[in-house]
Amino acid sequence: SMSFRSFLREGLEVFQRDPRFRLFVVARWLDGTAMMALPFYVIAATEAGIATTDVAMLLGAQTIGALVSNPVWGWWGDRVGKRSLLGATALVALVAPLLTLLWLSTATVIPDTSLAWFAAMFLILGAVGNGSNIAHLGYLWEISPDARRPAYSGYFNAFAAPAALSPILGAVVIEAAGLPVVFAASALAAVAQCLAVRRLRHAEEKAAFPCP
Repeated sequence: SMSFRSFLREGLEVFQRDPRFRLFVVARWLDGTAMMALPFYVIAATEAGIATTDVAMLLGAQTIGALVSNPVWGWWGDRVGKRSLLGATALVALVAPLLTLLWLSTATVIPDTSLAWFAAMFLILGAVGNGSNIAHLGYLWEISPDARRPAYSGYFNAFAAPAALSPILGAVVIEAAGLPVVFAASALAAVAQCLAVRRLRHAEEKAAFPCP
C-alpha cells in the first residue's frame, strides 16, 4: 500500500505534470484572494451608517442569494460546462468589491440608500460563494481520473488550503493601506482569476489535441 509520504510526493508530481490541475489550483488561490475582503463588507456597511441590528438583514440577504442562485449554477454547470461556470462566478465576484469601492468614493452624494445597496452586495456575495463551490467541485470531478478522484480531491484541498487564510492578508492590507485598498485588491484578484480560467481553456485544448 502507498505510504503517506509517497502520497504527498505523487501529489507534487501531479501538480508539476498536469497543467490543468496546476492552473486550477492557481485559480482557486486567486478565488480565495478575491474573498479576502469578505469579513470586511460588514465593516464597510457599518461605516456607511447601517445600524448594527441591520447587519442581520445583510446576512439574511447573503443566505437568500446563496439559496436562489443554486438552481442557476447547477443548470449552468450541467448545460454550459464547469469551466464556463468557473469563469462566470469569477466574473460575478468582481461586482461586490467594485460596488463597495463605488459606494466608498461617492457615498457623500448618494441619497441614504445604504441598506438596500449593501443588501444587494450581500445577495451577490451569497450567490458567488455557492456558485464558486459548485464550480470548483464539479471541475475537480471532471479533470480527476476515475480511479483517482479521492486522491485528486486530497491533493487539491491540500494545495488550496492556504487560500482560506486570505482574510488575514486582508486585515494586513487594511492595517497598512486602509479599507478601500482591500476591496481594490479583491477586485484585482477576481480579474486575475478570470484570466487563469481563460488559460484553462487552452490547457484543455492541448490535453485534447497534444502536439506530436
